[in-house]
This record gives sequence, C-alpha cells and structure tokens, in this order.
Amino acid sequence: MSMESSGTVRFAERRLLVVIAESVLEERLLADLRHWGVGGLSSSRVEGDPFGSRVGDIAGAFVRFECVVGADVAERALSGLARSYFPRFKVVAYDHAVRVVRPDKYG
Repeated sequence: MSMESSGTVRFAERRLLVVIAESVLEERLLADLRHWGVGGLSSSRVEGDPFGSRVGDIAGAFVRFECVVGADVAERALSGLARSYFPRFKVVAYDHAVRVVRPDKYG
C-alpha cells in the first residue's frame, strides 16, 4: 500500500478499460489486448443486448474484459480495437479514470 509517513494512503490515477464483445472473439481479443500492453485483466461471460440485436438472447453470448492500465496502454488498446474490431464485429469499448493504491501494479 502506498502510504506517506503520516499514514495517509496515496492514490494514483489509472484507466479502467472495459471491452464487451461477441464471445467468439475471446481468444483473439485476449491476444490483442496482451499485444497492446495489457497485463492483468478479468474476464466474464455476460448477457444483455448492448447492440440491439438478437445475439443477446443467447446465454453467455458476450465476453467482458476489465483491466486497470496506464493512459498510454488504454489509448493503444482503444485505437487498436477501433481499427481491428469495430468495422467488422460487435464490440463496445470504453475507459474511465479510477484511483488505485499500489500504482506500480498497473501499467
């Protein structure tokens, strides 16, 4: 934990990158996210209708990746997703600022 000598916890800003995509893309997305610099991440099967299509009726039809990364990695991943996935696949991606303790754990 990052603490100052006064015992106050210090926070650092990172980006929470979220990617939701058709589950058939899971392995390919994982490889590309790693290539773009993502270290640790969480993945889960999700249901819903994020694209206004019937594919959301299939249980586990989507995969959701979440990872806390530095701004440069978030930018690289979002740009890569926009180039490689958005034109052809059902993919939603976004990031937002989060505060973390132990910023050295997040690239």
